[in-house]
Amino acid sequence: MFNTFFYEPLYNLVALVLSIVPLHDIGISIIIVTIIVKLLLTPINISALRTQYLMKKLEGEMQEIKTLQKKNPQEAAQKMVAMYKREKINPFSSIFGMILQIPIFIALYFVFANGLTENKEALYPFITFPEKLHTLAFGIFDVTQKNIVVAVLAGLASYVLARRQTSSMVSQGEEGSFQEHLMKSMRIQLLYVIPVIVAVSGAFLPSALALYWLVSSMVTYGQDVYVKNKLAHLKPADK
Repeated sequence: MFNTFFYEPLYNLVALVLSIVPLHDIGISIIIVTIIVKLLLTPINISALRTQYLMKKLEGEMQEIKTLQKKNPQEAAQKMVAMYKREKINPFSSIFGMILQIPIFIALYFVFANGLTENKEALYPFITFPEKLHTLAFGIFDVTQKNIVVAVLAGLASYVLARRQTSSMVSQGEEGSFQEHLMKSMRIQLLYVIPVIVAVSGAFLPSALALYWLVSSMVTYGQDVYVKNKLAHLKPADK
């Protein structure tokens, strides 16, 4: 199932783009593949960004629910569910998007782990693998090898993106509650832990993956700016 839904589609997408781009440049190909993947995930990303934006707008109502939670937790929970339903908010959309990225990244690892060689068993009949493959991205670095510079850039890009996204995160529970601690933990992980993991992992894995991380963070940042500008006119529905 993993091969059918993740590895083979990504492998064939990389092969297809490689056969089209000038000089079969692997660096340009990875950028194009990353953009295509991000575009395919756009509906999920937009849902997550919309949730983050509206939760920021609903801070006042959230505070009222927090106050009520101290007196009547059951009624507070009902109001929270009603608010999610009224605003059409899926509080798990961000988590789902992050989880979906994991098998995609693993599939890309297997694509590049063996130096991006031709795999006839995984290649679709209508896709032709390039006869001559140059693994130097932009003629500078080999994407099948480690590259500390690309890894550090990927980590920095992840940090910049996390700074923007965590600025709009709001807690969903009373002070000292499980929700409050969970939200704080998510902020710390997004802002510090994940960028470090990206940089360290990128330094030990083929640089193609670090380049994917770098471009992915840049595209996501652009999507965040665009979507939030488009949603700036939205206001929470009347209670």
